Amino acid sequence: MWLHVDAAPLFRAGDPDPWAVVAAFRPVCGEALSALQLRESERLFRMIAEHSSDMVAWQLVEDTTFLWVSPAARTVLGFEPDDLIGTYGIDLVHPDERAALAGTWEASRGAVTRFLTRMRHADGEYRWIETTAHVLPLDGDMPRQMITAHRDVSDRVRAERARDAAVRMFEVTMSRATIGVGWRRLDGTLARVNPALCSILGRSAEQLVGHPLQEFATDDGSAFADAVAAVHAGARTHHESERQFLRPDGTVVWCLLTVVGLPDELGVVSSSLVQLQDITQQKKAVAQLEEAALTDPLTGLPNRTVLEDRLTRALGRARLTNTLVGVLFIDLDNFKSVNDHHGHDMGDKLLCEIGIRLSSAVRDDDTVVRLGGDEFVVVRERLPGLTQLDDLAEHIGHSLSTPFDVDSHALTVGASIGRAAGSDLTAAQLLSRADEAMYRTKRDRRGEGAQA
Repeated sequence: MWLHVDAAPLFRAGDPDPWAVVAAFRPVCGEALSALQLRESERLFRMIAEHSSDMVAWQLVEDTTFLWVSPAARTVLGFEPDDLIGTYGIDLVHPDERAALAGTWEASRGAVTRFLTRMRHADGEYRWIETTAHVLPLDGDMPRQMITAHRDVSDRVRAERARDAAVRMFEVTMSRATIGVGWRRLDGTLARVNPALCSILGRSAEQLVGHPLQEFATDDGSAFADAVAAVHAGARTHHESERQFLRPDGTVVWCLLTVVGLPDELGVVSSSLVQLQDITQQKKAVAQLEEAALTDPLTGLPNRTVLEDRLTRALGRARLTNTLVGVLFIDLDNFKSVNDHHGHDMGDKLLCEIGIRLSSAVRDDDTVVRLGGDEFVVVRERLPGLTQLDDLAEHIGHSLSTPFDVDSHALTVGASIGRAAGSDLTAAQLLSRADEAMYRTKRDRRGEGAQA
């Protein structure tokens, strides 16, 4: 309640100081009360507006003329408040956005309106300004007015736009990337996956989201778990490894797996980005190249490179076990006549059949090698003596003497077999001795050759 107070002091004779006060109180009402309340409201408004970091203004609704502007105009738009009074607020708005604002305040009909526009700063640049406007009720014949508050949100808008651009880029990457991409939670489950990841693993997004990637791998994942834990702990920026995953149809797919930690605003890794690249075909190509480097292309038997490696290893084991390594050097007699009479295609087919027959005539742990041309080598480990090597040579010689059926042609081929055994020799020395023994045998026996 507002009160009007009349007061007068009371004095005693000869005493200049009042000893009491007489006061009369009566309530303030009617127009006097309204005027008093208005003055107080204006005082409070100015006090709040003048200390606000937002630029507060009193404007006409019709043409946005500034009637009063708070001191924050200096920091928000770089203008002195007095320089703005009497000017049109709409003139500060970017030309591309003025039409959209036309009638905005009038249409609000007293409601609070909030909008984002670019407004010209005193330096000539445009800043993103968030404006809140409240249209005041009509007051007689006075022009309609509004109170506006303007806040510079340029930094926020730039940050939001950068965030939105990053989100769009992420969405495009997720949807169009040819490699599998997934967002992995801290607990290891997948939160999002892209179509490529679904294709690689042969599963739908519904079958992948909410499940750990490890669930679809062929290994136990212990090494992977340790590596990813290091990424989440910040000890490593990323992890990369080759892993196998199992599709629902039983197909195994090789993938290059990359996990990159995603730090939050505090720098703590709270999730990670998973990338899967299908390298199955590359793996197959590498395996084929490796096999080609170690395999005779015609017969599919191991080649000289494999022979030297296996023979060296076998000799090392023989020295430890006090046994012998035996080598049979086999050269086909008169094989040239097959090529001369039936052509090289027939000769190649015969070589393939010989490779098959040699492989079936030995133990699984023996090594059968084609050196090239019509020369083959058989290696046997753990021989207690030379007798067993002689028995093997006789068995192979008998096996090769049986005619071969090649394209309805019965071909009989002879073979000269050289024998050598030892444990204290090098692979090259042992192979050389078997080769020399084969040539002695060939000179001595004069094989009959191959006949149709």
